[in-house]
Amino acid sequence: MKQARSHNMRTTHAISKIAISFLVLWTTILSSAAGTGFESPRTLKAKNAVPADLQESELYTIDKRVKNDGYLNYYDVKSDYGEVQAIGKAQLRIRIGEIGALNELDKLSKSEVFLKAAADAGMGQLKAIQSFATHPVSTVKGIPAGIGRMFNRYSRQAGDAYDATVDATKNMVSPDETGEEDPADKKSATETATDLSKKFLGVSKAQRAWSRKLGTDPYSSNEALNAAIKEVAWAERLGKLGMKLTPIPKIPGANIIEDVSNAVWSKDPYELQDLNRARLTATGADEERIDKFFTNPLLSPTQQTLLTAAIAELTDVKGRSGILEQSANTKTEAEVRFLVESVALLAWYHHNREPLTAVVTDAAIPAGITEDGTLAVLFATDHVYWIETVAQAAARYASMSPPGNETREIWFLGTVSKRCNKELTTSGWKTHQNLLDIMQKQAEVDGDG
Repeated sequence: MKQARSHNMRTTHAISKIAISFLVLWTTILSSAAGTGFESPRTLKAKNAVPADLQESELYTIDKRVKNDGYLNYYDVKSDYGEVQAIGKAQLRIRIGEIGALNELDKLSKSEVFLKAAADAGMGQLKAIQSFATHPVSTVKGIPAGIGRMFNRYSRQAGDAYDATVDATKNMVSPDETGEEDPADKKSATETATDLSKKFLGVSKAQRAWSRKLGTDPYSSNEALNAAIKEVAWAERLGKLGMKLTPIPKIPGANIIEDVSNAVWSKDPYELQDLNRARLTATGADEERIDKFFTNPLLSPTQQTLLTAAIAELTDVKGRSGILEQSANTKTEAEVRFLVESVALLAWYHHNREPLTAVVTDAAIPAGITEDGTLAVLFATDHVYWIETVAQAAARYASMSPPGNETREIWFLGTVSKRCNKELTTSGWKTHQNLLDIMQKQAEVDGDG
C-alpha cells in the first residue's frame, strides 16, 4: 500500500510539473501567434509616478525620469546627503524619510548644546559628524535587476524537481535577465553574510533609541544615515548630550503590521530573533526551516520581524510555513522587500476581505486559497506591464487553482497597463488595482488613518 501511494504521489507530481510547463509554454505561444508580442516597460514621468505629497521639497529632488522594470518604479533621489536609488514607492518614502532624518541630525550638529557635547567627546568626532553636510555620502544605488528575475527563476524550474530549501548563503550569486552577473554578487555569499551579521549585531541600544526619535529603521541599508546616528549616539554617551527630537511616527513601511516598529526599536537583534523564532514555531514550521530562515543574509532584523509578523497574521492558514522557503530564494534587497510586502498584503486580505484556508508557495510569492476555493494573489507592485515574466507568472498561478474551481483574482498595490489588464481578464483573472487606496480608505473608516 505504501509503495502504491508513493507511486501515485510521484505520478501526480509529474503530471503537475507537465501541466505547469505546458501553461507557461502555451502563454508564450498564444502571445506570439497573435503577432502582438509583449509590452516593453516604459520610462515614466515623475509627475505621474511620484506620490503627490513627495514631489516637491527643499531637501531633495527626484529625477524627472522614472524607470520601470515591468513591476516596480526606480527613483533617483538627490539631496545634500548623497544620491540614492529607491526601488518602489514604499522604499521611496523610506529614503525620503531618511533624508529628513539626516537633515535633523545636521541641524543638531550645529546647535550649541551639541557643540559642547561633541567638544567634551573629542573634536575629531565633531568634524566627522559635520562632514555629512559638506561631503555627501552615496548610499545603495544599484543597476536595476528587475523583480522579474524572481519569476524567471521559478519559470525555469517549472519542469524540474526544485529543492526550495537550499541554504540561502549558498545561492547568493544569480545572473540577471541578460545573463550577466550582478557586480554586487562578486563578493562570496559567506563573506556577505558575515559582514551583514556584524553590521546588524553591532547596532547599539543608543543607536536604536536615536532611530526611534527619528522614526527610521535602525537596520537600514542607508550607510550615511547609519554612520550619522552612530556618531551622534557616541557623542551623546561621552558628552552627555541632552537633546530630544520630535519623533517621526513609525518605521515607514511597517504600518501594516502592528507593533513591529516598537519591537525593532526596543529589542536588540538577539531578542528580535527569539521573538521571531517563537512566532515561526507557533505556525508549525520545523526547526530546519526556521534555522535556514535566519541564515539568509539579505533579511535584516527588521525584515525578519516584518515577515514573521505577517506570517503570524495568517492565522489558521495551512501551508504558511512554506513562505520561509520562498524567502530563502530572494537574491536582492528589492526582492526581499517585494516578498515581505506581498505577504503583508496577503495577511491584510485574510483579515479584511475573505478568510484564507491555505497558501500555496510554488511560485515567487505566496497565493491564498479562500474557503470557497477562490485563488487570490496580491502583488506589491507600482505599475505592471504585460511582459513575458508576468504572462508566465499568471499561467503558473492559474495552475494552482483548486480542482473544480476556476475562480481566481489578482490584486495590485498600484496600477497595471491597459494591455496587461486585458490579457489577464481574457485568461480568466478578476483584476483589482490601486489596493493601497482601498487600504487607506478602510483605515480611515476604522479610525486608524
